[in-house]
Amino acid sequence: MDGFRAALARFPSGVTVVTARGEREGSHGLTVSAFCSVSAEPPLVLVCLARSARTLPAIRESGRFAVSMLRQHHDDVARLFATTALDKVKGGWGALTPDGPPVVPDALFSLECTVHSVLTAGDHEVVIGAVQAYSVRDGAPLIYYRRAFHPLATVFPGGRPGDPSLPRDDARPGEAGEFRGGNAHRSRAS
Repeated sequence: MDGFRAALARFPSGVTVVTARGEREGSHGLTVSAFCSVSAEPPLVLVCLARSARTLPAIRESGRFAVSMLRQHHDDVARLFATTALDKVKGGWGALTPDGPPVVPDALFSLECTVHSVLTAGDHEVVIGAVQAYSVRDGAPLIYYRRAFHPLATVFPGGRPGDPSLPRDDARPGEAGEFRGGNAHRSRAS
């Protein structure tokens, strides 16, 4: 099993925080690198969550969840949500969406989803979400590679001559202009 995990550690992945808020379960979230798009029409995404994850009951209860793609300065948010702490959704890091689940306000993108289906796969649940709304910002992503968080440029420096450079991401938490009073300027998915 160690060889399998070592092989997968060499797969660079974006870093997301998946959150949900239920009446009984309250707000929960966790760091997830197992995220991908499933379909453009209708817009569907999937996240893979350990069956033991505390966020899973909140997703089941509410039928909703949010995905926030972290930017390169969000390594502290990624580490917080990778812990088993019970109070990690408290504090000034997030903003509630109009329909419930919190999002990281200055994330590269945020998706608000309803549960489309859930599949059991080994010790994980594959949660497929129908995207209801989204917001998008410029910047560079945080990457998970070889069991650590990295800014994209430090994982893959250089590139080939003529490759376009990544946009600068000098923003710090709280500097995103798209959020006002806890609400995102967001678009509805069709």
